[in-house]
Amino acid sequence: MKIKKYLQQSPVFALNYAYENMIPKINKQMKADQLNLLQGLVLTALFFENRDDVNPSYLAEVFQTSRGNMSHILSDLEYKGFIKRVVSEKDARGFKIELKAEGRKKALSLIKFYDRLQSIFEKNLGQNYCQKTVEGIHKISDVFSKSL
Repeated sequence: MKIKKYLQQSPVFALNYAYENMIPKINKQMKADQLNLLQGLVLTALFFENRDDVNPSYLAEVFQTSRGNMSHILSDLEYKGFIKRVVSEKDARGFKIELKAEGRKKALSLIKFYDRLQSIFEKNLGQNYCQKTVEGIHKISDVFSKSL
């Protein structure tokens, strides 16, 4: 079929194929922790950030999602006892996000999970290939965002 040949050469289809093949499986594994991938990434980002001004807008920008979506993510993480919102000392209208002790423990567990995933890729594909693939995906994304 002609469509198969086209799809084998299509960056858009390849990205969609990878997403559909990987993200549901990752989310299924993370469901045991009552989290999804983006929630887990937010927790680990909070673990690694050494800033006192991490707020929802900053996180939404970093993860390229809407502020509304980030608000939902943070509300859920707060409800689960992983984070707390602290009124900003600089501006009482805003707040910053901090990890609670449970959030730090969960972030460490997630970091181990992400490291295992990385090890699987590097073992099967090689470290250089993995890095070049990531760079290629970023280039494709940049071209797409500048073109449309």
